[in-house]
Amino acid sequence: MVRRTAAEALGKIGNPQAVSSLVLALDDSTSIVRESSAHSLGQLGSLDMVTRERIARLLVDPVPSVRNTAAQTLASLDSPKEIGAMALSQLVHHDADVRRSVIQAFEGVESPEVLKTLANSLHDPDSRVRRAAVIALAESGGPNVSAQLRERLTTDSSSDVRAESAYRLQFFSVGEAEESLEFVASHDESVQVRRWAEQTLRGLKAHGFDSMLQPIPPTVPELSHRYL
Repeated sequence: MVRRTAAEALGKIGNPQAVSSLVLALDDSTSIVRESSAHSLGQLGSLDMVTRERIARLLVDPVPSVRNTAAQTLASLDSPKEIGAMALSQLVHHDADVRRSVIQAFEGVESPEVLKTLANSLHDPDSRVRRAAVIALAESGGPNVSAQLRERLTTDSSSDVRAESAYRLQFFSVGEAEESLEFVASHDESVQVRRWAEQTLRGLKAHGFDSMLQPIPPTVPELSHRYL
């Protein structure tokens, strides 16, 4: 607890001189210290490549909370794609939670290599990984994302993935999505998916199918924007 508190305090102080001490704490035997250290490093501004790589190693940590914190820290950095090769190599990891954490680290990245790899993750056997890929791609705003979301909306076997896709489509100029959304709103077996398709359709029609800068106020139970 003392080491954890020290790591948290260093992050709040925000002095870059603390980086070396926090990097050492990434190897702590206690997970809460590793987690706190990874979080605090994200509060210290620009980090060198060596430090980013050290954080990236936690993407395969045995403790889920540590993996998630490492992913969130990497995603908050200016150029997470710099650790791309190392992190993306873990998308073949046998643990689906590791694959999901790696995807979370690349949320919003627009690198063509990353986008291509994330697109491949839309076909991951684990639905949680596919949903993470939907979120990451939607946040990137890449040129093919709306088509990829429509495909997941109409073909994915998981209602959570379909619902996430329906929700994310509201942030794109996707007049061509109207037909898919209307079909799903009428025929999908999941009430949640139908409601999100209806919600997105109402919003898009109200705005003339223009891109929307703000989310539609939900009238159905809120779909998690982040990761469960």
